[in-house]
Amino acid sequence: MKKLFSSLIILLFLQPGLVVANPSNEPRVQIEVIIFQSLALRGWTEEYWPEFDGITTTADATFFGALDQYARLVDAEKLSLKDEISKMTTDRGYDVLAHFAWQQPLKSRIDAIPLLIEPSIQLRRAESSPLLGKIRVYQERFIHAEVNMELDRQIPVRIRSRFAEHQQIPIDWLPDSWRFKIEESRRMRFGQLHYLDHPIFGVLIKVDRVAN
Repeated sequence: MKKLFSSLIILLFLQPGLVVANPSNEPRVQIEVIIFQSLALRGWTEEYWPEFDGITTTADATFFGALDQYARLVDAEKLSLKDEISKMTTDRGYDVLAHFAWQQPLKSRIDAIPLLIEPSIQLRRAESSPLLGKIRVYQERFIHAEVNMELDRQIPVRIRSRFAEHQQIPIDWLPDSWRFKIEESRRMRFGQLHYLDHPIFGVLIKVDRVAN
C-alpha cells in the first residue's frame, strides 16, 4: 500500500503542465498610510487620559532603510490616496502628520517584520507632535494590520486649565505635552481604506496587491 501511495505522488509531480506551488513565491503588497491629528479640542476632555509608563516598545521594529530586500518605500508621486489627503484640510479639523507607502512580501505573523514609525518619516510637526511606533502587516487566514503607535502632542494653550482640571492634576504640575496611544489589530481587505479611530489622532491604512 505504501509503495502504491508513493508511486501516485511521483506520477502527480510528473504530470505535464502541473504547477507545483513554490512556498517562497510570496505575494507582494503595497501598504499606504496616512497619520493625522484632530484639531478639535473636545477630544482632550471627553474622556480621561492616563499617563503611560515608559514608551512604546519598538525593539522588534526596523526602519525602512535597513530593509531594502523586505520593505521599500514608495515614491511620493506614486501614492494613491492623494484625493483623501486633499480633503483633510485644517479648516475641516485635520492636521496630516505623515503620508507614506511601502511594498513588502505578505508573510505570516511570525515572519512579518514590524516597521518602525518615527519622526523622520513625518511631513510636519516632528518636534511638536512626534510619532513613535510600529506597523506590521501579515497574513494568516486573513490579512491583518497591527498598529502600535503613540503621539506625544503639545497641550493646546487654550485648554491647559480645563485639561489639568479634567485630569485632576494641579496646573503647575501639568507637562507641556501629553502622550496618546493607538494599539489595534485590524482585519484588512484589498483595496479598502480602513480607519483606526481615536479622539486625538487617527490612522488611515490601505493594502493593495502588487503584480509580481
